[in-house]
Amino acid sequence: MKTIITFLIVCITGFAQETVTDYDGNIYNTINIGNQVWLKENLKSVHYSDGTSIPDVLAYNNSDSLKQIYGLLYTWNAAVRNSTQPGVQGVCPCEWHVPTDQEWSELENYLGGASVAGGKMKDTGTTYWDSPNTEATNSSGFTGLPAGEYDTNQGKFQLLRQYAVFWTSTAVSTLKARERYLSYNSSASLIYDWYKVLNYSIRCIKDDPTGIEDESFAPNKFKLMQNYPNPFNPSTNIQYTLSGKQFVTLRVHDVLGNEIQTLVNEEKSAGTYEVEFKSHSSYVKNLPSGVYIYRLQAGSFVQIRKMVLLK
Repeated sequence: MKTIITFLIVCITGFAQETVTDYDGNIYNTINIGNQVWLKENLKSVHYSDGTSIPDVLAYNNSDSLKQIYGLLYTWNAAVRNSTQPGVQGVCPCEWHVPTDQEWSELENYLGGASVAGGKMKDTGTTYWDSPNTEATNSSGFTGLPAGEYDTNQGKFQLLRQYAVFWTSTAVSTLKARERYLSYNSSASLIYDWYKVLNYSIRCIKDDPTGIEDESFAPNKFKLMQNYPNPFNPSTNIQYTLSGKQFVTLRVHDVLGNEIQTLVNEEKSAGTYEVEFKSHSSYVKNLPSGVYIYRLQAGSFVQIRKMVLLK
């Protein structure tokens, strides 16, 4: 087997809508709240979706065990990838973005207003929150967790179990950006404008599908379709469309990036093609159940999707 050193772009789509997978393989549950879809967990990514390392990202007290519970902490510039555009993807997985101040306000309003929204967003009990965890019901399903912060100015971690502090992608000045925070002793979702160099949590929100181009009006694009059936056993079919002649590679990898099989490696004319992938063949020896990735490259176009082998 060959090992791919790096993927150019990792935008894994088309798998079960209830979960999202980032470049590092972290899997997140999602929750629909009103007209929005949010991650139910704090982000844990250490790479942007193109594989570039995220700078200045920290686990609380540099603890891997705390990372698994509370996620990671990001500076504002790292979170938005030095963009000044509200709603930028930044550190979020493909098709997701760092929420704007307006999107947070929409969430709060849907939950009855900012004064009570925090209680409806906080995880219940005192397993992860300090007492009294005021009016925490988690009725929204948001499952807010208090990851605290890293104060760069003081050089210390603080407020774990007391405050869940989230960056928005809305800047208010050259030095400051808007945050939202939930408190162990309040039911509110609160606003504060603070320095971009501090490290806070990130919750991603799904891109608005109304802002995505309707592909029915753009049929002449390169496209990699979701395999069918999915999950599959023992074989599945993969379709792709080319808008022009290109040299095409279509490869299957495991989640660590190890190449399992090259399905296509030749020049193709414009058109729609289909290829079969088998979990056991002369090329592939009895793959175990699990998640696999298939990657299409046609010229500069790259698209990646996931499929599940279920025995």
